[in-house]
Amino acid sequence: MRDVDQGHAWLCLIGAIGAQFLNGAMTYASGIIHVGLLDYFKEDVAKTALIGSLFANILCLLGPLASVAINLTSCRVSIMIGSSLIIIGFGASFFAKNLNVLLVTYGIIAGTGFSFTVTTSIVILGYAFEKYRSATVGVSMAFAGAGMFACGPLVQSLVDNYSVLGAFLLLGGIASNFFVCGALMKPSGLEEWHKKFLKHNKQNTGASSILKRFLHFGVFKNISFVFILLGAIFVGLPYSLVLLHLPNYSVTEGYTHEDGAFLVAMIGLGSTLNRILVGVASGDGGLDVLLLYFGSLALTGVTTLVFPLFSAYYIGQCIYSFIFGLYSGAFCALTNPICFEMVGLDNLPTAIGLYFCAIGIGGLIGPPLAGLIIDNGGSYEHSFYISGISFILSALLTLMATINKPNIPTNLRQNGHISLSIDSNVSEPAAPAMQGSGFLRGSGFFRGSGFMTAPEIFGGSISLRGSGFLSPNQSSDSRDNIRQAKVVEIIPLTSE
Repeated sequence: MRDVDQGHAWLCLIGAIGAQFLNGAMTYASGIIHVGLLDYFKEDVAKTALIGSLFANILCLLGPLASVAINLTSCRVSIMIGSSLIIIGFGASFFAKNLNVLLVTYGIIAGTGFSFTVTTSIVILGYAFEKYRSATVGVSMAFAGAGMFACGPLVQSLVDNYSVLGAFLLLGGIASNFFVCGALMKPSGLEEWHKKFLKHNKQNTGASSILKRFLHFGVFKNISFVFILLGAIFVGLPYSLVLLHLPNYSVTEGYTHEDGAFLVAMIGLGSTLNRILVGVASGDGGLDVLLLYFGSLALTGVTTLVFPLFSAYYIGQCIYSFIFGLYSGAFCALTNPICFEMVGLDNLPTAIGLYFCAIGIGGLIGPPLAGLIIDNGGSYEHSFYISGISFILSALLTLMATINKPNIPTNLRQNGHISLSIDSNVSEPAAPAMQGSGFLRGSGFFRGSGFMTAPEIFGGSISLRGSGFLSPNQSSDSRDNIRQAKVVEIIPLTSE
């Protein structure tokens, strides 16, 4: 297929890397911005934390909205929409006279823009690559961690020299680079083919049928996955709390604003290293993803619980920040394979969207909760204890998810490959044969493994060779779809 794994696909990768770097640099700077807002407006901690919490978590809550924009337009247009919203939000924040205005401009408008840029920079790699999908997604996600590492000193320097409102204006200017990244994301043959499929599907099915395709609420019958969702709430709560309040905690302990910003850089360094290591460890033949997920949660929880014992020392804060980034970075890297293992391919997009919505719900609660504790006579140490307990609760819920976990087949390799040869003379497009795959209907790709192999077009015929195309429990739907596509030959091949 044109520009898949070759040609312009590599420019799409460069665009995705640039976008992920900007995403990491700006979204994880919320803790530094939080300190600047506290110094500038002199409001209470809880109210100020609500703004940063909304900004940092609305991208999780609105991921499905970005997916709809991608399906209706293209990845290139979607990321430019996001860039426009970020520039408007940051630019308007420069003129804010109080926190209520910032709640709208910074928290909602700019936060919504990042939901578009974050989702698109991942989805584009699913369109541009097939053979190298896992590797390219891993590389781009590592650059998100690099952005976190760079954002600390940069954003703190902007706040020191131009005030926090001036920093908003300059960050809006930096965000214009998303337009450059989007310009590189030329639609591949697969993306164009998928748009034609969606158009054909819309013409031949009712709105209610399309809604059911996009929203598979039957996943709530899967008790194991419900435990994962509950655990995700307890992940989002402490994760957002630590990222937002850790820099200010360092300042309250007598260290400089630059020292607090450097802690964010240490989190980014650990996160970058973790995303690479987890990608290697959880690959084919690697460690069980639930085991990695449980271990990461438990170790992050224990480390956060004991952090107050040595938090008065700056070297202790640096060590904790690196360890926090090292283990918490696994949450993003393991999201896709965990959801895939729990619900299978067809329900994967819905599962990912629900997972990140759960993360966002917890993230909205965490920072204001810590602010209320501090405003009412508590200390940051108390909020770290709550965070540690929350991480450990999430780890326990992950263990409970392993009880009666459904046996979801991940591919058909155990039964041999399936080669579908489709008559090139049929008047109907072959797309309906893929209605059960759920391909590119979710809020994003965080690892390339587990997705169906992309179609390869040779002349007028289409050959669908997939190790993850149709799972055995979809056999009845598959037969119907195959009839719709007028498949004239099904050839089982021997296993490799």
